[in-house]
Amino acid sequence: MKQEDPAQLWSVCLSELRGMMPAQTFATWFERTRGHDVTPDKFTIEVPNPFSGERMLKRFHDKISQVVTTQLGRQVVIDYHIFEGNSQIIPVLTDLPSYVTDRADRADRADRATQTGQADREHQAAGAGESDNLYDNYTFENFVVGECNDFAHAASLAVVKSPGQQTFNPLVIYGGVGLGKTHLAQAIAHESKRLGTVDRSRYVTSEIFYNEFIESIQEKKTKEFAQTYRNVDLLIVDDIQFFCKGHKDRTQEEFFHTFDVLRQKGKQIVLTSDRIPKELSGLEERLVSRFEWGLLADMKPPDYETREAILQKKADKDGLSLSPDVIAYIADRVASNIRELEGAVLSLLAYASLSHCDITIEVAKRVLSNKIRRKQRSVGMEDIQKAAAGHYGVSVEDLAAKTRKKHVVAARQAAMYLCRDMTRASLKDIGAIFGKRDHTTVIHACRTVEKLLLSDENLHEDLDKIRNSLS
Repeated sequence: MKQEDPAQLWSVCLSELRGMMPAQTFATWFERTRGHDVTPDKFTIEVPNPFSGERMLKRFHDKISQVVTTQLGRQVVIDYHIFEGNSQIIPVLTDLPSYVTDRADRADRADRATQTGQADREHQAAGAGESDNLYDNYTFENFVVGECNDFAHAASLAVVKSPGQQTFNPLVIYGGVGLGKTHLAQAIAHESKRLGTVDRSRYVTSEIFYNEFIESIQEKKTKEFAQTYRNVDLLIVDDIQFFCKGHKDRTQEEFFHTFDVLRQKGKQIVLTSDRIPKELSGLEERLVSRFEWGLLADMKPPDYETREAILQKKADKDGLSLSPDVIAYIADRVASNIRELEGAVLSLLAYASLSHCDITIEVAKRVLSNKIRRKQRSVGMEDIQKAAAGHYGVSVEDLAAKTRKKHVVAARQAAMYLCRDMTRASLKDIGAIFGKRDHTTVIHACRTVEKLLLSDENLHEDLDKIRNSLS
């Protein structure tokens, strides 16, 4: 590069890094980073918070160093700094300090404890339903931590210890169905109450928030509704994607103002979603922007070791004795989410209690035959291309060609999506096998398919048929 502009340098590096990891990983760790300064022997990268700085150091430093060295043509020291405001830059230390509870927040809680009268009535209103919607089992103690969820778990603990800190307010936990988002959200509520780091908390699903808001309009009690939600120290709203369904403009408007009031007071907000906020179609832009002010923590499907740990913990808790080979059998075949893993254990528990017999590997195979699929053979991208081309009535060559014919584009996007879903190939590798296309084309294809899957049953059937043909 002729002129070593830090922003331009980092932009080029990000383009390279994007193709070296899954899209969600890149979105979580890199999208809010910036190039700050470049000198002959050092390159400084801005990160939004200490968590991101720690992960950059521990998980991505080698990749970043490799890409920066390639672009600059020389080796430099990589520094990570936390960006605050428009100018203040704080270095990220190798041993990051743990978060401590904000003294002002402690003083605020002490002041509130001395208040009487109206404050007590607000406390009672805000506390109504505080624990009614919580499951006793959804605690940190019962949560199994693995590489798939360690960051979200750490962020949740930080919220409990230091609620209201801007670096993780709001905390948005996002990921697919059955990965433990609700468990973590409710664990925050349980632990905050146990430790006393907040006085008043409220956990609701977005559907409950919507229903209560509609009811308050019908009964002309919108002020009481606002008071209930805006006089808490911790508000947890589960499944915010529900706000995007149908015409919920007034609900979004109400939540927008509730969000602003709580954050201005330094109160903690925790949200869960099935995808990253900017991909929530139908959500107001100003809400998307605010949701991204804090910390985004993704939850991925559990890896094999984590699945084994989840199964063992669930079996121990339910008093069910499962041999290592039974656990390995289930972990090897149920890979999509935690809910299915726990469902398999419950099925075996029910069988054992009724039949009064031990759960052997043969028994497990028979009892779970309708719940788990046969292990799929190893599938390559070439296999997926052939299967998709055959299903859609096009040729493999068409999938790699430059043609924009509608039926070919649909087949190509479906094949790219399945390559991303069924293999460990990088975006760059997937793009290469489809006519040397850019990784951004692959991202666009996957997002297009994901959006269509929300409403297109025919596409669901198409993808299932292609998957079955590959098993």
